[in-house]
Amino acid sequence: MGIEVTPDAAAVLRRSLELAGVDLAAGGGVRLRAAKTLGGGTDVQVELAEGPSSDDVVVEHDGVRLFVDSSVTNLYPDAIVALEPQHETVVVRPAER
Repeated sequence: MGIEVTPDAAAVLRRSLELAGVDLAAGGGVRLRAAKTLGGGTDVQVELAEGPSSDDVVVEHDGVRLFVDSSVTNLYPDAIVALEPQHETVVVRPAER
């Protein structure tokens, strides 16, 4: 599985973890998991988490610990976590090949 995190997205995620009081030293981080949309598609949800679930793959990038659910790796074997500039939201999208 290849997952990259842009520096801008990492900064926003670190700040979000800090503001939410998630203890990074105790293993906290950000969970990525796929979820069905109302239209029947699939989106990747980004959630703050105190620790990984039993089936999460743990990946660290730029000081951010990601807990990646297998549903995400099935959806996007290679992904980029980026900051969408217009709305300043974190998005997960397939990596360009």
